[in-house]
Amino acid sequence: MSEVSNKLLQRATYLRNLMIAHATGRQVNESDYHKLRHYFMGMAATSDRVPSLVLEHVDLSSLWQSLKYSCGSVEERKLLIMDTFEDFLDHLSASVSEAGEPNAVKKQQEPLDELSLNAHWQEAAALAPEAATEAMKALVERLCFQLLKELKVVPDPMQNSLKQLVLLTQRSLMLAPGKRYSQTVKELLKGCEETLNAIENFRADRAHHKEEGDKQIGSNRVLISLYGSLCTMLMAAWRVNELIAEGETLS
Repeated sequence: MSEVSNKLLQRATYLRNLMIAHATGRQVNESDYHKLRHYFMGMAATSDRVPSLVLEHVDLSSLWQSLKYSCGSVEERKLLIMDTFEDFLDHLSASVSEAGEPNAVKKQQEPLDELSLNAHWQEAAALAPEAATEAMKALVERLCFQLLKELKVVPDPMQNSLKQLVLLTQRSLMLAPGKRYSQTVKELLKGCEETLNAIENFRADRAHHKEEGDKQIGSNRVLISLYGSLCTMLMAAWRVNELIAEGETLS
């Protein structure tokens, strides 16, 4: 995968999230908006595809004045920005895919389900210890972004730790409409929180004890299992919410 192409995609995603954060009443770094706007408008590979909202608004105050009158609610502002960026991000995602390792990248872009989660889990277990835990952390992050997108929730660009992302996903799943299976969702999300705490505690304990050889391999297997369990419970909570939505549609 091209490092340059991947950075372009990350910066474009950050720009979108920054604009959404501002449009929904949160404080953001204004200078980041100016830097990224000039960056994408001045680059030959992206200048003709910059989203219209970015082209039209030289600063965030201008964006706010426009959206304040054209969109009646916070949700409408959020969806408008997401829609405006969709083609731009799709184009950059395609560039990342074409840059190298096309089959692996396409596989990563496919939506995660129970079968693919298990496959990624097994693949990570075969990696070197540190690489395995990083792969599982990336898997948790990818699943959270996928579920948040389905729930139409955009993470705050100023809060980007894995714990913050998982907690946001948990809260968003809990707030999904419907009373059916609510206790099941609560128990699953409680399990997610407990697993997240277990990961933090285990990593903290391990940091105080130097491990080598078989002990290091064993402790990494524990982390792999914990991250895998976290993914499984998040996916199960999402499936229950799908059942709730289907029930409401039928009723």
